[in-house]
Amino acid sequence: MVSEQNSWVYLDNAATTWPKPPCVAAAINEYMTKYGIGMGRSVGRYADQIRSTIDRLRRDLASLLNAHTDEIILTNSATDGLNLIIQGLLLNRFGMSTSPFAHHSVAQYPALVLTTQIEHNSVLRPLQSWVQRGWIRVEVLPCDRFGSVDWSSLEDWLAQRPLMLCVNHASNVTGVIQSLSGIGQRCRAAGTLFLIDAAQTLGWLPIDVQNLACDFLVAAGHKGLYGPLGTGLAYIRREQQAVVDSLRLGGTGSVLGEEISDLVGPTKWESGNFNVPGLIGLAAAVQARRSHVTDVNSTGTPAVAPRPTIAQLAPLASQLWSSLGAMPEVKLVADPGCDPFVEGPARLPIISLNVANWDNSTLALALDSAAGLVTRAGYHCAPLIHSVLGTSTSGTLRISLGPFNTGEQIVCLRETLEKVCRF
Repeated sequence: MVSEQNSWVYLDNAATTWPKPPCVAAAINEYMTKYGIGMGRSVGRYADQIRSTIDRLRRDLASLLNAHTDEIILTNSATDGLNLIIQGLLLNRFGMSTSPFAHHSVAQYPALVLTTQIEHNSVLRPLQSWVQRGWIRVEVLPCDRFGSVDWSSLEDWLAQRPLMLCVNHASNVTGVIQSLSGIGQRCRAAGTLFLIDAAQTLGWLPIDVQNLACDFLVAAGHKGLYGPLGTGLAYIRREQQAVVDSLRLGGTGSVLGEEISDLVGPTKWESGNFNVPGLIGLAAAVQARRSHVTDVNSTGTPAVAPRPTIAQLAPLASQLWSSLGAMPEVKLVADPGCDPFVEGPARLPIISLNVANWDNSTLALALDSAAGLVTRAGYHCAPLIHSVLGTSTSGTLRISLGPFNTGEQIVCLRETLEKVCRF
């Protein structure tokens, strides 16, 4: 087992970024060792400190998205946020007799929901569960061989007045970033709700929910924001908060006997105990990101948080692409025949590949065993895109870079692959 940080090379940043900035661990450690109480479950100095920290986190996230503070819901992950919105919206529409939609004609069912070939299972599976109930039908917009969504049929579909369009902002298999300019405005004109899955992009790209004209947006706290696992957020536009029911009911609010219908804003969806250690860590990461250097622990040690951008990592991603492309055994997935980090649609620093005569899971284990190289093998929870990429039977080996990766690590990966391929 690899036990020392410097004895392994982490190349799976699309799953979760690592290492985290020192301020994250310091903030969590201070919380766990000094006060460790829940959010909203006590009063006093430490209770006020926790509330203040989490309130500041919500403000910082709202500022990052150009949203209102009461439009930010803190979640346990992007998957949690996607389920909160998709299931909550459909529950509101179809699941309760008190729903304002309950008296719609049966002829309007099943309702149409649009999504794309690049989606994660965290979108596809909740939608499929409602297809199986018979309440919705799903139409999938195709993508090209690089993972860019083909929007040419969107107007025809919008003419059918779909309930919602769900779009992944960037493919976690190819890294291709979708061009969403004007999509939100077209949806709004058609009366279609617009949901963006920004799990891969928040922190890497500037995101303005007003310019995107989205009704909902979901992101992870543990990827581009460099917070810990078990954190995430959902943006729900004020005007649409009434049509998304809560999937969790329990301890929340401050009024004895408060009715479900009385719950408004984030409180409506944040029942139960918060993941306070995770949110404390995320707050530290976001604050450090905003100021670049911040004191977050009792010793006053300054900690620097990364601000990852595509431009910063493009040279390293280009080096990786060229290095792997020069190997005859390696087949790069979504290969445009040129360096995609110099030409073509913008990409996150994600590269998927296959190696001749190697099963990807076996190859990932071999790379780990030989040089402590941490990669990701499989379908990456995005099943539909593989039929376009020609990887339905194999999946891919995915390499995803972060700001702590180096050119020396790229050389290490190349040399280790060459050694492994000789066997």
